[in-house]
Amino acid sequence: MSYQVLARKWRPQTFAEIVGQGATAETLKNAISQNRIAHAYLFAGARGVGKTTTARILAKALNCRQGPTVNPCNDCASCREVTSGQSIDVLEIDAASNRGIDEIRELRESVRYRAARDRYKVFIIDEVHMLTTEAFNALLKTLEEPPEHVVFILATTELHKVPGTILSRCQHFNFRAINYREILERLALIANEEQVRIGERALSAIARASEGSLRDGESLLDQAISLCGKEVKEEQVRDLLGVVPQQLLEDVADAVIARDSKQVLALVNQVLISGRNPQQLVRELMGHFRNLLMVKIGGKDSQLVSAPSEELARLQTVSAQLSEEDLTRFFQILVATDGDLRGSAHPRLHLELGLVRMVQARRLAALEELLAAFSGDSTPGTPEPPAKDGPPPSAPSPSPAVFQDSGPPAPAVAGTGLDSICEAVSKESPIAASMLGQALEAVVAGDELRVRFAAGQHGSCELLKTPENLEVIARASARLEGRPLKVSLLVDEEQPSPVAPPPAEVPPPTEVMPPPEDEIERQESKRILEDRRVQSFLEVFQVQEKPAVRKLK
Repeated sequence: MSYQVLARKWRPQTFAEIVGQGATAETLKNAISQNRIAHAYLFAGARGVGKTTTARILAKALNCRQGPTVNPCNDCASCREVTSGQSIDVLEIDAASNRGIDEIRELRESVRYRAARDRYKVFIIDEVHMLTTEAFNALLKTLEEPPEHVVFILATTELHKVPGTILSRCQHFNFRAINYREILERLALIANEEQVRIGERALSAIARASEGSLRDGESLLDQAISLCGKEVKEEQVRDLLGVVPQQLLEDVADAVIARDSKQVLALVNQVLISGRNPQQLVRELMGHFRNLLMVKIGGKDSQLVSAPSEELARLQTVSAQLSEEDLTRFFQILVATDGDLRGSAHPRLHLELGLVRMVQARRLAALEELLAAFSGDSTPGTPEPPAKDGPPPSAPSPSPAVFQDSGPPAPAVAGTGLDSICEAVSKESPIAASMLGQALEAVVAGDELRVRFAAGQHGSCELLKTPENLEVIARASARLEGRPLKVSLLVDEEQPSPVAPPPAEVPPPTEVMPPPEDEIERQESKRILEDRRVQSFLEVFQVQEKPAVRKLK
């Protein structure tokens, strides 16, 4: 007996064996049991999801010797002939190669005659959207009023190409893409029955590559067995499919999280010199970061995660280091990179640029969080009243604080300075790192970390004085120095302006006139720009030019 491929050998033969189309199978079973059999059905869905298989099972259920029945026996002559494709009363027509009006006219002539042996004459028209307009028009009347002994089952992968007049005369069933878990379980069952040793990681790679098509998954498993024999290795499967090793995907993710651009580029080079497609790497990274996002949102047991069980704990550990905003931003960059790679003359350049952008994206702070840092008691445009009968307010005094790092002390790092402190702080709080970057210097003197700001930068200094920011700076400095340090934030004293000579005495005017409207607006603008929160905003965002203030009308 000749070899039969797995996709045909393991084709479902009953409604109970259909994978991933439970609602459709249940509806058809109820229609048969209640004797509510329609004269025309339309099955629509992607390739390899069970449309033609379900059509054959429905034909067997209608014509089985024990039927109509929801459980065809698969033993009588009618069932065996349908299974083998040799039934004279169940005709399968490929509309891609029989799409003209002449073929449909022949079909209409055949409809007039009763079944040779079975109850129903069943016409299964595959890829029905390929019919010409004239052929659809010729089929229309027959679909509307067929003889009672005829059942039409139309199947299509492109529902939008089927005319509405045809749709309105059929019972329409949508066949969904089969999810990763269902394909993985089915492939594991087949491998076990075929006595093939294959690990879950290898099966997972095949299930992901099948992209919702069980038939594609079975064909890929068949191909892997042909390559490897009865023991299939993950590395061989990945080489066969041309996919990137899972460990390399994890290494790229780790390098992005660690903000290590050099390591990211080294991994890209490793992928390219192995002969793999840059776009394949991007798409697999999209799948990997999607899994991280699904684990972050729904937990490692979520049905939305397309990964084997042994990877779930690792995904959960990595996702805990990232926010949903980080993962969403990464995914958007990868989608844009995938678009850039299509037809690009320089795919390596686009790939490297996209991954470096992911590294840089981790240094970004959400604008909402940054703006929230500029909260205060005063209202912009309302100056704080000076104390009565008292000296003018002096510059803020240094704000010392000491914090003990909760983790074990790291080895001392020589040369702790502003750049290294900012880099360490950015891993916990990009906002604090941005404000800290406005300082002139950060030096360690004994057990004290002194951060010095220039005169006029009271805003950034005040924003860093919150307990949360001071604690982040203290932890970062403790990790760098290997010991707890007291954090002091200092602002240089402003140089006093030269005292102008007193103006000459001018006789008072005889009449006091109100200031012009332009002068009032100028004074209001000055008060707004001198507000502490406005100054802090301008310092953090490094606004060099004096902004204009306009009154909304």
